Amino acid sequence: MCICKKEEHMERKSIAIEDTWDLSRIYANKQEFYTDLEKAKDLLSSLLQQKDSFLENDDQFLKFHQDETMLSRYIQKLHCFAHLHCDVEPNNQEYQTMYAAILSFYDQVTSSLDFYTVMMIENSDKVAQYLEDEKLEDYRYSLQEVLRQKKHVLSQELETIVSKTSSISDISSQVFDALRLDYDPVHVDGKEKVLNSATLTEFLKNKDPKVRKEAYHNFFKEYKKFENVYAATLSGVMKKDAFYADVKNFEGPLEASLFDDNVPTSLFFKILEKANVQYRPLFHRYNALKKKILNLDTMYNYDLNIPLVQYQTKKYTIDECFDIILDVVQIFGEDYVNIIKKAREERWIDYYPHAGKRIGAYSSGCYDTNPYILMNFIGDYNSLSTMIHELGHSAHSYLSCHHQSPVNCDYRIFVAEVASTVNETLLINYMLDHASSEKEKAYFLYELLENCVGLIFRQPMYADFEHILHTWAKEGKPMSSQMITDLYYTKNAEYYGPEITMDEYVGYSCYYIPHFYYNYYVYKYTLGMTVALAIVSRLLNGDEKQKEAYLNFLKSGGSKDPVDLLKDALVNPLEDQLYDDAFHYFETILNEFEKIIEKAA
Repeated sequence: MCICKKEEHMERKSIAIEDTWDLSRIYANKQEFYTDLEKAKDLLSSLLQQKDSFLENDDQFLKFHQDETMLSRYIQKLHCFAHLHCDVEPNNQEYQTMYAAILSFYDQVTSSLDFYTVMMIENSDKVAQYLEDEKLEDYRYSLQEVLRQKKHVLSQELETIVSKTSSISDISSQVFDALRLDYDPVHVDGKEKVLNSATLTEFLKNKDPKVRKEAYHNFFKEYKKFENVYAATLSGVMKKDAFYADVKNFEGPLEASLFDDNVPTSLFFKILEKANVQYRPLFHRYNALKKKILNLDTMYNYDLNIPLVQYQTKKYTIDECFDIILDVVQIFGEDYVNIIKKAREERWIDYYPHAGKRIGAYSSGCYDTNPYILMNFIGDYNSLSTMIHELGHSAHSYLSCHHQSPVNCDYRIFVAEVASTVNETLLINYMLDHASSEKEKAYFLYELLENCVGLIFRQPMYADFEHILHTWAKEGKPMSSQMITDLYYTKNAEYYGPEITMDEYVGYSCYYIPHFYYNYYVYKYTLGMTVALAIVSRLLNGDEKQKEAYLNFLKSGGSKDPVDLLKDALVNPLEDQLYDDAFHYFETILNEFEKIIEKAA
């Protein structure tokens, strides 16, 4: 296995097949794909034929929902196959055609079955009676969730109209996903180096301020070049969210986004208050320390990635990453370890960056597929950390799908970052425990501080920015690129504090962040981190009760409200103490880091 020295201009065909994911486990060929698509279409026809009879008795009611579940399984499997292929081979028109076909069919399903929720609400008493039957036990939670929508369900005519907008409502997000930018190279020691999303961070760590500035400017000037396109896509998402919140009788987009999770808005504002007000001085103190250690008269935001500890970390091969990860997750027991081994053996992961491949990393799958992982592996510690993070997601999905029925296996986004962040935090602690010197320990303390910053400070800043944009959309305010980028510039200046000078391109960097297209997603990273810190501290102290509760949480899928799932995992997200403990943990690590740095000075 070679140490990855791969650039985005590489072609996919030059990458070893064992380092790509095996999607043939979903469909071996396009004929299998289209065969399932036809089966799905037949199921839709069957469901439409049951429209007037599915509520007549409990047997017909059960038959309808069994067919609807099977249809959903086909759609998820088809979509998974197509989108995974398109994310690594965007110019392959065969896969683009498949993707277009499943998206079109999904729109057809949404509009064709728009009668369902209205009829369920209109017959809620009868439905509640059916749900008392043991044979419908598996559907009880999900169908009670349907009935909970009563206040927000419109007349059949209006629901039909709203459902017909689904094919156009996601255009902004689709445009964002389709955009692929090219960046001017960065000059390092007189040589041109390829700049892309995977290499940007490395350039920003360079000791030469000219390299850092050139990389930052060359990257984000492309977003400025297309600022009106990005402003239109971002404002389009906000307007879409505000529109649906309004027509569905919610107070606003925030309330609408939290409804499916049955979470109070107070939780959202609690997280923002803790991070953006109560504990932000801690982050400003950290940035002031950076400026002092680096001895910079002026410290720009693009200087914040310079390593505070000059420690030569090793490069990792994929196999070496797995060796470490398997050591880390032994704390969960043999069953969990075997899931990680399966990920490698069965080729769940697509590792290396190449021309056209989607940026970033994610875990994606469904009940009838493996939980596949896309990443852009370059062999550094961040690649190792990303791998264990995404494997956390995939292990959560695997356990949920193997312990829950198709009806209850999908866990909500609200709890999605817990398993990944637990894994990341365990990795950092493992690295600290295995540090061979004070300098190495200082390096990983720094990594832990940076990880905490990203999740418990930066994400709430993102959430604040996103909430303001949603509020503008709700109030009908115009959203030009200047308004958006000025707001983002201001938020960053407040966030980083007086010791950090904002570069002129800071405002445009908001267009790079995909999570702004996910409707109030980012604050959930903070939730995931605070919960993870609590769980990890208990696990490392040998708390067997916490271990059992956590593994049961991973197996629970979407069988309960997310807050109840977390309570079962012994971490209550509604309590202030959870967040106070997380920020105090950051302060403890910061204190320890300062002591080591002072000793070394």
